[in-house]
Amino acid sequence: MIKPIKRIRRVLHQIHPIPYRIKITTPDKSTMHKKLFIEILNQLKKIEERRDFMQDEIGIDVTVYEDSFFRVIENLMKLAFNKEQLGMIRLYLYELYPDKEWDGTITVKQGDKDKVVNFKTPVDVWNVIINVK
Repeated sequence: MIKPIKRIRRVLHQIHPIPYRIKITTPDKSTMHKKLFIEILNQLKKIEERRDFMQDEIGIDVTVYEDSFFRVIENLMKLAFNKEQLGMIRLYLYELYPDKEWDGTITVKQGDKDKVVNFKTPVDVWNVIINVK
């Protein structure tokens, strides 16, 4: 089996026959945190949607079963985020995201001014909460 870097180099060389230097770099810590945060929010949204489907369509309420897992997740988030950041995450997951009429923005205070910012995707949530300290 050809290693990925050799395969990339071979394909690039076939397109443009010049030497290439390909180097693998690891992302910095903040990039990894952002990636993990986005993945967590996407998974939490899927869990909520699945739970709602099971309750509405099948008639099975798994809330009691899932509560223990959500407490663990919430406690781990408390280690990483302050109260205001956690409040914004909860706002997104449990209040705004399920609201079909919501326009995808929120108003945040920056200094003395109020600013309307996008808050529709996990990336938007990350961009807002990293500025809240």
